[in-house]
Amino acid sequence: MAKKNIYDKDQGYNLIRPFILWLIKNGYRKVEVRGEENLPTDGPIIFAPNHCNTLMDALVVLRADKEAIVFGARADMFNNKLVARAMYFFRILPMVRQRDGLRNVLKNVETQEIIVDTLEHDVKFCIFPEGRHRAEKSLLPLGKGIFRAALAANARFGDKKPVYIVPVGLEYGDFFRYRGTSLVTYGKPINVTEFVKTLDVKNEAQMMEPLRKELAAGMSQLFTYIPEGEYLKEKWMLTKMLSVESSKKPYGDFGTKLYDGMMHNREIVASIEKACEEHPEKMEKILEEVKEFDKKRRKDGISIYSFRKNNDVLHIIGKTFAALIGLPYFIFSALSNLPMWVLDKLIRSKIKDKAFRNTVSFGVRLGFSLTWVPALVIAAFCLCPWYLALAFVLLFIPSYGYFFDYIEGMRRFISDIRSNGCRKLRKSFASVIKEFKTL
Repeated sequence: MAKKNIYDKDQGYNLIRPFILWLIKNGYRKVEVRGEENLPTDGPIIFAPNHCNTLMDALVVLRADKEAIVFGARADMFNNKLVARAMYFFRILPMVRQRDGLRNVLKNVETQEIIVDTLEHDVKFCIFPEGRHRAEKSLLPLGKGIFRAALAANARFGDKKPVYIVPVGLEYGDFFRYRGTSLVTYGKPINVTEFVKTLDVKNEAQMMEPLRKELAAGMSQLFTYIPEGEYLKEKWMLTKMLSVESSKKPYGDFGTKLYDGMMHNREIVASIEKACEEHPEKMEKILEEVKEFDKKRRKDGISIYSFRKNNDVLHIIGKTFAALIGLPYFIFSALSNLPMWVLDKLIRSKIKDKAFRNTVSFGVRLGFSLTWVPALVIAAFCLCPWYLALAFVLLFIPSYGYFFDYIEGMRRFISDIRSNGCRKLRKSFASVIKEFKTL
Protein backbone atom coordinates (compact mmCIF):
# COMPACT_ATOMS: atom_id res chain seq x y z
CA MET A 1 0.00 0.00 0.00
CA ALA A 2 1.42 3.39 -1.03
CA LYS A 3 2.24 5.85 1.72
CA LYS A 4 -0.45 8.48 2.17
CA ASN A 5 0.64 11.99 1.22
CA ILE A 6 0.14 14.72 3.79
CA TYR A 7 -1.99 16.72 1.36
CA ASP A 8 -4.29 13.82 0.38
CA LYS A 9 -7.92 13.98 1.43
CA ASP A 10 -8.55 12.07 4.64
CA GLN A 11 -11.99 11.09 5.95
CA GLY A 12 -10.87 11.15 9.58
CA TYR A 13 -9.36 14.62 9.19
CA ASN A 14 -12.44 15.92 7.36
CA LEU A 15 -14.67 14.49 10.10
CA ILE A 16 -12.87 16.13 13.01
CA ARG A 17 -11.95 19.42 11.26
CA PRO A 18 -15.36 21.17 11.69
CA PHE A 19 -15.30 20.36 15.41
CA ILE A 20 -11.75 21.72 15.76
CA LEU A 21 -12.73 24.89 13.87
CA TRP A 22 -15.71 25.39 16.20
CA LEU A 23 -13.44 25.02 19.24
CA ILE A 24 -10.99 27.55 17.79
CA LYS A 25 -13.73 30.10 17.17
CA ASN A 26 -15.24 29.44 20.60
CA GLY A 27 -11.84 30.10 22.14
CA TYR A 28 -12.25 33.80 21.26
CA ARG A 29 -14.91 36.26 22.25
CA LYS A 30 -14.71 37.82 18.82
CA VAL A 31 -12.98 36.79 15.58
CA GLU A 32 -12.55 38.68 12.34
CA VAL A 33 -10.99 37.90 8.95
CA ARG A 34 -10.02 40.59 6.44
CA GLY A 35 -8.39 40.73 3.00
CA GLU A 36 -9.81 37.51 1.57
CA GLU A 37 -10.05 39.26 -1.80
CA ASN A 38 -6.22 39.26 -1.85
CA LEU A 39 -5.98 35.46 -2.07
CA PRO A 40 -4.88 34.39 -5.61
CA THR A 41 -6.89 31.74 -7.46
CA ASP A 42 -4.49 30.95 -10.30
CA GLY A 43 -1.63 29.35 -8.36
CA PRO A 44 -0.52 27.71 -5.07
CA ILE A 45 -0.25 29.82 -1.93
CA ILE A 46 2.29 29.91 0.89
CA PHE A 47 0.90 31.77 3.92
CA ALA A 48 3.44 33.82 5.91
CA PRO A 49 2.01 35.04 9.25
CA ASN A 50 3.75 36.82 12.12
CA HIS A 51 4.35 34.44 15.04
CA CYS A 52 3.34 35.80 18.44
CA ASN A 53 1.02 33.28 20.13
CA THR A 54 2.47 29.74 19.74
CA LEU A 55 0.03 27.08 18.41
CA MET A 56 -2.91 29.53 18.47
CA ASP A 57 -1.34 31.34 15.50
CA ALA A 58 -1.67 28.23 13.35
CA LEU A 59 -5.17 27.53 14.64
CA VAL A 60 -6.57 30.97 13.83
CA VAL A 61 -5.03 30.76 10.34
CA LEU A 62 -6.64 27.33 9.90
CA ARG A 63 -10.03 28.65 11.04
CA ALA A 64 -9.82 31.70 8.79
CA ASP A 65 -9.49 29.65 5.60
CA LYS A 66 -12.27 27.49 4.18
CA GLU A 67 -9.87 24.83 2.90
CA ALA A 68 -7.42 22.50 4.61
CA ILE A 69 -3.86 23.80 5.04
CA VAL A 70 -0.53 22.02 5.55
CA PHE A 71 1.61 23.67 8.24
CA GLY A 72 5.29 23.74 9.12
CA ALA A 73 6.29 23.51 12.80
CA ARG A 74 9.53 23.30 14.77
CA ALA A 75 11.05 19.85 14.41
CA ASP A 76 11.66 19.16 18.13
CA MET A 77 7.90 18.77 18.55
CA PHE A 78 8.16 15.56 16.50
CA ASN A 79 10.67 13.77 18.76
CA ASN A 80 7.93 11.61 20.28
CA LYS A 81 6.69 9.07 17.71
CA LEU A 82 3.07 9.23 18.91
CA VAL A 83 3.09 13.03 18.79
CA ALA A 84 4.74 12.91 15.36
CA ARG A 85 1.93 10.69 14.02
CA ALA A 86 -0.69 13.04 15.46
CA MET A 87 1.07 16.05 13.91
CA TYR A 88 1.17 14.36 10.51
CA PHE A 89 -2.53 13.50 10.83
CA PHE A 90 -3.26 17.20 11.38
CA ARG A 91 -1.11 18.05 8.32
CA ILE A 92 1.89 19.48 10.15
CA LEU A 93 5.44 19.00 8.86
CA PRO A 94 8.70 19.22 10.88
CA MET A 95 10.86 22.25 10.04
CA VAL A 96 14.45 21.99 11.29
CA ARG A 97 16.16 25.22 12.30
CA GLN A 98 19.87 26.07 12.23
CA ARG A 99 20.01 25.92 16.01
CA ASP A 100 19.05 22.21 15.74
CA GLY A 101 22.45 21.42 14.19
CA LEU A 102 23.76 21.14 10.61
CA ARG A 103 23.15 17.39 10.46
CA ASN A 104 19.49 17.85 11.32
CA VAL A 105 19.08 20.80 8.96
CA LEU A 106 19.82 18.43 6.06
CA LYS A 107 16.52 16.70 6.87
CA ASN A 108 14.77 19.81 5.51
CA VAL A 109 15.63 18.62 1.99
CA GLU A 110 13.07 15.83 2.37
CA THR A 111 10.56 18.18 3.97
CA GLN A 112 11.02 20.69 1.17
CA GLU A 113 10.16 18.02 -1.39
CA ILE A 114 6.91 17.36 0.46
CA ILE A 115 6.14 21.09 0.57
CA VAL A 116 6.72 21.45 -3.17
CA ASP A 117 4.51 18.40 -3.85
CA THR A 118 1.83 19.94 -1.61
CA LEU A 119 1.92 23.22 -3.53
CA GLU A 120 1.97 21.45 -6.89
CA HIS A 121 -1.32 19.78 -5.88
CA ASP A 122 -2.76 23.27 -5.12
CA VAL A 123 -2.94 22.70 -1.36
CA LYS A 124 -1.97 25.76 0.70
CA PHE A 125 1.08 25.69 2.92
CA CYS A 126 1.65 27.87 5.99
CA ILE A 127 5.01 28.58 7.60
CA PHE A 128 6.00 31.19 10.18
CA PRO A 129 9.02 32.96 8.63
CA GLU A 130 10.30 34.29 11.97
CA GLY A 131 11.10 30.73 13.04
CA ARG A 132 10.02 31.20 16.66
CA HIS A 133 7.22 32.93 18.53
CA ARG A 134 7.49 36.14 20.54
CA ALA A 135 4.59 37.93 22.21
CA GLU A 136 5.46 41.37 20.86
CA LYS A 137 4.06 43.83 18.33
CA SER A 138 7.10 43.51 16.13
CA LEU A 139 8.91 41.15 13.76
CA LEU A 140 11.99 39.02 14.22
CA PRO A 141 14.37 38.59 11.22
CA LEU A 142 12.78 36.28 8.66
CA GLY A 143 14.42 32.89 8.09
CA LYS A 144 15.30 31.32 4.73
CA GLY A 145 12.96 28.32 4.87
CA ILE A 146 9.95 29.98 3.29
CA PHE A 147 12.00 31.39 0.41
CA ARG A 148 13.76 28.09 -0.27
CA ALA A 149 10.36 26.38 -0.51
CA ALA A 150 8.90 29.09 -2.75
CA LEU A 151 11.92 29.13 -5.09
CA ALA A 152 12.01 25.32 -5.26
CA ALA A 153 8.31 25.24 -6.16
CA ASN A 154 8.83 27.94 -8.77
CA ALA A 155 11.77 26.02 -10.27
CA ARG A 156 9.64 22.90 -10.61
CA PHE A 157 6.36 24.25 -12.01
CA GLY A 158 6.62 28.04 -12.23
CA ASP A 159 6.40 27.82 -16.02
CA LYS A 160 2.91 26.29 -15.66
CA LYS A 161 1.42 28.30 -12.80
CA PRO A 162 2.71 31.11 -10.57
CA VAL A 163 3.79 30.55 -6.97
CA TYR A 164 2.53 33.06 -4.39
CA ILE A 165 3.60 34.07 -0.90
CA VAL A 166 0.74 35.79 0.94
CA PRO A 167 1.76 37.85 3.99
CA VAL A 168 -0.65 37.40 6.90
CA GLY A 169 -1.11 39.65 9.92
CA LEU A 170 -2.27 38.18 13.23
CA GLU A 171 -3.60 40.61 15.84
CA TYR A 172 -4.82 39.62 19.31
CA GLY A 173 -6.66 41.64 21.89
CA ASP A 174 -4.47 39.92 24.47
CA PHE A 175 -1.67 37.41 23.96
CA PHE A 176 -2.31 35.52 27.19
CA ARG A 177 -5.99 35.65 28.17
CA TYR A 178 -8.37 32.93 27.02
CA ARG A 179 -11.48 34.22 25.20
CA GLY A 180 -9.85 37.37 23.91
CA THR A 181 -10.15 38.57 20.29
CA SER A 182 -8.34 37.54 17.11
CA LEU A 183 -7.97 39.29 13.77
CA VAL A 184 -6.51 37.63 10.66
CA THR A 185 -5.62 39.94 7.76
CA TYR A 186 -4.40 38.74 4.36
CA GLY A 187 -2.09 41.13 2.55
CA LYS A 188 -1.24 41.68 -1.10
CA PRO A 189 0.30 38.49 -2.54
CA ILE A 190 3.89 38.32 -3.72
CA ASN A 191 4.03 36.62 -7.11
CA VAL A 192 7.31 34.76 -6.65
CA THR A 193 7.36 33.62 -10.29
CA GLU A 194 7.14 37.18 -11.62
CA PHE A 195 9.38 38.53 -8.87
CA VAL A 196 12.21 36.17 -9.85
CA LYS A 197 11.91 37.21 -13.51
CA THR A 198 12.58 40.83 -12.56
CA LEU A 199 15.81 39.96 -10.72
CA ASP A 200 19.04 40.13 -12.66
CA VAL A 201 20.56 37.25 -10.66
CA LYS A 202 20.53 33.46 -10.94
CA ASN A 203 21.95 32.57 -7.53
CA GLU A 204 19.29 31.44 -5.02
CA ALA A 205 20.95 33.26 -2.12
CA GLN A 206 20.87 36.53 -4.06
CA MET A 207 17.17 36.02 -4.85
CA MET A 208 16.29 35.57 -1.18
CA GLU A 209 17.32 38.97 0.12
CA PRO A 210 14.94 41.10 -2.03
CA LEU A 211 12.18 38.54 -1.37
CA ARG A 212 12.86 38.81 2.35
CA LYS A 213 12.59 42.61 2.27
CA GLU A 214 9.38 42.45 0.23
CA LEU A 215 7.76 39.95 2.60
CA ALA A 216 8.86 41.74 5.78
CA ALA A 217 7.41 44.99 4.42
CA GLY A 218 4.14 43.25 3.53
CA MET A 219 3.79 41.53 6.91
CA SER A 220 4.50 44.70 8.88
CA GLN A 221 1.52 46.42 7.23
CA LEU A 222 -1.01 43.89 8.54
CA PHE A 223 -0.92 44.24 12.32
CA THR A 224 -0.04 46.85 14.91
CA TYR A 225 3.63 46.83 14.04
CA ILE A 226 6.19 48.62 16.16
CA PRO A 227 9.72 48.73 14.67
CA GLU A 228 12.30 46.75 16.61
CA GLY A 229 14.33 48.82 19.05
CA GLU A 230 14.43 50.32 22.52
CA TYR A 231 11.21 50.90 24.50
CA LEU A 232 9.20 48.35 22.47
CA LYS A 233 6.87 47.47 25.36
CA GLU A 234 6.54 51.10 26.44
CA LYS A 235 5.60 52.21 22.92
CA TRP A 236 2.86 49.57 22.83
CA MET A 237 1.58 50.69 26.23
CA LEU A 238 1.57 54.33 25.10
CA THR A 239 -0.34 53.22 21.98
CA LYS A 240 -3.00 51.59 24.17
CA MET A 241 -3.15 54.65 26.43
CA LEU A 242 -3.74 56.98 23.47
CA SER A 243 -6.26 54.56 21.96
CA VAL A 244 -8.20 54.31 25.23
CA GLU A 245 -8.13 58.08 25.68
CA SER A 246 -9.60 58.63 22.22
CA SER A 247 -12.53 56.18 22.49
CA LYS A 248 -15.30 55.30 24.95
CA LYS A 249 -15.06 51.55 24.44
CA PRO A 250 -12.10 49.32 23.51
CA TYR A 251 -11.94 47.87 20.02
CA GLY A 252 -13.11 44.28 20.06
CA ASP A 253 -16.12 44.95 22.29
CA PHE A 254 -19.59 44.55 20.81
CA GLY A 255 -20.33 47.07 18.11
CA THR A 256 -16.70 47.75 17.17
CA LYS A 257 -14.52 46.29 14.42
CA LEU A 258 -11.18 44.67 15.22
CA TYR A 259 -9.72 45.80 11.89
CA ASP A 260 -10.70 49.41 12.58
CA GLY A 261 -9.03 49.19 15.97
CA MET A 262 -5.86 47.78 14.44
CA MET A 263 -5.71 50.55 11.83
CA HIS A 264 -6.36 53.15 14.54
CA ASN A 265 -3.46 51.70 16.57
CA ARG A 266 -1.21 51.79 13.52
CA GLU A 267 -1.90 55.51 13.11
CA ILE A 268 -0.97 56.05 16.77
CA VAL A 269 2.25 54.03 16.40
CA ALA A 270 3.19 56.14 13.37
CA SER A 271 2.73 59.32 15.43
CA ILE A 272 4.84 57.87 18.25
CA GLU A 273 7.65 56.90 15.87
CA LYS A 274 7.54 60.35 14.30
CA ALA A 275 7.75 61.98 17.74
CA CYS A 276 10.72 59.75 18.64
CA GLU A 277 12.56 60.95 15.53
CA GLU A 278 11.75 64.64 16.02
CA HIS A 279 11.94 64.85 19.84
CA PRO A 280 14.16 61.94 21.00
CA GLU A 281 15.00 63.35 24.45
CA LYS A 282 11.44 64.36 25.30
CA MET A 283 10.08 61.02 24.06
CA GLU A 284 12.62 59.13 26.16
CA LYS A 285 11.30 60.99 29.22
CA ILE A 286 7.67 60.26 28.26
CA LEU A 287 8.39 56.57 27.66
CA GLU A 288 10.10 56.31 31.05
CA GLU A 289 6.94 57.81 32.59
CA VAL A 290 4.87 55.26 30.66
CA LYS A 291 7.07 52.50 32.07
CA GLU A 292 6.51 53.73 35.61
CA PHE A 293 2.78 54.18 35.06
CA ASP A 294 2.45 50.65 33.69
CA LYS A 295 4.38 49.22 36.63
CA LYS A 296 2.06 50.92 39.16
CA ARG A 297 -1.05 50.02 37.16
CA ARG A 298 -0.15 46.34 37.16
CA LYS A 299 0.76 46.40 40.84
CA ASP A 300 -2.67 47.90 41.67
CA GLY A 301 -4.47 45.41 39.41
CA ILE A 302 -5.98 48.07 37.14
CA SER A 303 -6.75 47.41 33.47
CA ILE A 304 -5.69 50.03 30.95
CA TYR A 305 -9.31 50.05 29.72
CA SER A 306 -10.44 51.40 33.11
CA PHE A 307 -9.04 54.79 32.07
CA ARG A 308 -11.75 55.29 29.42
CA LYS A 309 -13.74 58.50 29.48
CA ASN A 310 -17.03 56.77 30.31
CA ASN A 311 -15.72 55.06 33.45
CA ASP A 312 -18.05 56.94 35.83
CA VAL A 313 -20.55 56.08 38.58
CA LEU A 314 -23.39 55.29 36.13
CA HIS A 315 -21.07 52.99 34.20
CA ILE A 316 -20.18 51.09 37.37
CA ILE A 317 -23.84 50.85 38.45
CA GLY A 318 -24.73 49.38 35.04
CA LYS A 319 -21.95 46.81 35.37
CA THR A 320 -23.18 45.91 38.86
CA PHE A 321 -26.66 45.07 37.56
CA ALA A 322 -25.18 43.07 34.68
CA ALA A 323 -23.00 41.10 37.11
CA LEU A 324 -25.98 40.29 39.38
CA ILE A 325 -28.20 39.23 36.48
CA GLY A 326 -25.50 36.97 35.05
CA LEU A 327 -24.44 35.46 38.39
CA PRO A 328 -26.82 32.43 38.41
CA TYR A 329 -25.68 31.25 34.98
CA PHE A 330 -22.05 31.85 35.99
CA ILE A 331 -22.52 29.54 38.99
CA PHE A 332 -24.07 26.91 36.70
CA SER A 333 -21.17 27.32 34.25
CA ALA A 334 -18.55 27.06 36.99
CA LEU A 335 -20.03 23.89 38.49
CA SER A 336 -20.75 22.07 35.23
CA ASN A 337 -17.24 22.79 33.91
CA LEU A 338 -15.40 22.41 37.22
CA PRO A 339 -12.86 19.71 36.19
CA MET A 340 -12.09 21.55 32.94
CA TRP A 341 -11.29 24.98 34.30
CA VAL A 342 -9.53 23.68 37.43
CA LEU A 343 -7.11 21.62 35.31
CA ASP A 344 -6.71 24.53 32.90
CA LYS A 345 -5.80 26.89 35.75
CA LEU A 346 -3.42 24.35 37.29
CA ILE A 347 -1.46 23.75 34.08
CA ARG A 348 -1.41 27.43 33.09
CA SER A 349 0.08 28.35 36.48
CA LYS A 350 3.05 26.06 35.80
CA ILE A 351 3.80 27.37 32.30
CA LYS A 352 6.84 29.67 32.31
CA ASP A 353 6.35 31.02 28.79
CA LYS A 354 3.01 32.83 29.11
CA ALA A 355 2.53 32.74 25.33
CA PHE A 356 1.72 29.02 25.67
CA ARG A 357 -1.19 29.62 28.06
CA ASN A 358 -3.90 29.97 25.43
CA THR A 359 -2.54 26.87 23.70
CA VAL A 360 -2.90 25.01 27.01
CA SER A 361 -6.48 26.25 27.38
CA PHE A 362 -7.31 25.05 23.88
CA GLY A 363 -5.72 21.67 24.53
CA VAL A 364 -7.63 21.20 27.79
CA ARG A 365 -10.87 22.21 26.09
CA LEU A 366 -10.23 19.76 23.25
CA GLY A 367 -9.41 16.88 25.60
CA PHE A 368 -12.43 17.40 27.84
CA SER A 369 -14.73 17.94 24.86
CA LEU A 370 -13.89 14.41 23.72
CA THR A 371 -14.19 12.82 27.19
CA TRP A 372 -15.89 14.78 29.98
CA VAL A 373 -18.55 16.47 27.87
CA PRO A 374 -19.96 13.27 26.26
CA ALA A 375 -19.98 11.55 29.68
CA LEU A 376 -21.84 14.51 31.20
CA VAL A 377 -24.44 14.53 28.43
CA ILE A 378 -25.01 10.78 28.68
CA ALA A 379 -25.37 11.04 32.46
CA ALA A 380 -27.92 13.84 32.08
CA PHE A 381 -30.15 11.80 29.77
CA CYS A 382 -29.80 8.70 31.96
CA LEU A 383 -30.63 10.41 35.24
CA CYS A 384 -33.16 13.07 34.19
CA PRO A 385 -36.33 13.28 32.08
CA TRP A 386 -35.45 13.99 28.44
CA TYR A 387 -36.75 17.56 28.52
CA LEU A 388 -34.63 18.45 31.56
CA ALA A 389 -31.60 16.73 30.02
CA LEU A 390 -32.14 18.64 26.78
CA ALA A 391 -32.44 21.92 28.69
CA PHE A 392 -29.19 21.10 30.50
CA VAL A 393 -27.37 20.41 27.23
CA LEU A 394 -28.61 23.66 25.65
CA LEU A 395 -27.46 25.61 28.70
CA PHE A 396 -24.17 23.73 28.85
CA ILE A 397 -23.01 24.33 25.25
CA PRO A 398 -22.14 28.05 25.67
CA SER A 399 -21.31 27.78 29.38
CA TYR A 400 -17.52 27.37 29.20
CA GLY A 401 -17.06 30.50 27.11
CA TYR A 402 -19.49 32.40 29.34
CA PHE A 403 -17.56 31.30 32.43
CA PHE A 404 -14.39 33.01 31.16
CA ASP A 405 -16.28 36.04 29.81
CA TYR A 406 -17.91 36.61 33.19
CA ILE A 407 -14.56 36.38 34.99
CA GLU A 408 -13.05 38.85 32.53
CA GLY A 409 -16.02 41.16 33.00
CA MET A 410 -15.64 41.00 36.78
CA ARG A 411 -11.90 41.66 36.47
CA ARG A 412 -12.58 44.83 34.51
CA PHE A 413 -15.45 45.75 36.83
CA ILE A 414 -13.19 45.57 39.90
CA SER A 415 -10.50 47.37 37.94
CA ASP A 416 -12.94 50.22 37.14
CA ILE A 417 -13.75 50.65 40.83
CA ARG A 418 -10.07 50.66 41.78
CA SER A 419 -9.29 53.13 39.00
CA ASN A 420 -11.89 55.62 40.22
CA GLY A 421 -10.39 55.45 43.69
CA CYS A 422 -6.82 55.94 42.47
CA ARG A 423 -6.61 59.63 41.58
CA LYS A 424 -2.82 59.67 41.54
CA LEU A 425 -2.68 57.00 38.84
CA ARG A 426 -5.40 58.69 36.78
CA LYS A 427 -3.48 61.95 37.07
CA SER A 428 -0.34 60.18 35.85
CA PHE A 429 -2.31 58.78 32.88
CA ALA A 430 -3.61 62.25 31.96
CA SER A 431 -0.15 63.78 32.37
CA VAL A 432 1.45 61.35 29.91
CA ILE A 433 -1.29 61.96 27.35
CA LYS A 434 -0.95 65.72 27.71
CA GLU A 435 2.85 65.66 27.41
CA PHE A 436 2.70 63.58 24.25
CA LYS A 437 0.03 65.75 22.61
CA THR A 438 2.00 68.94 23.28
CA LEU A 439 5.03 67.70 21.31
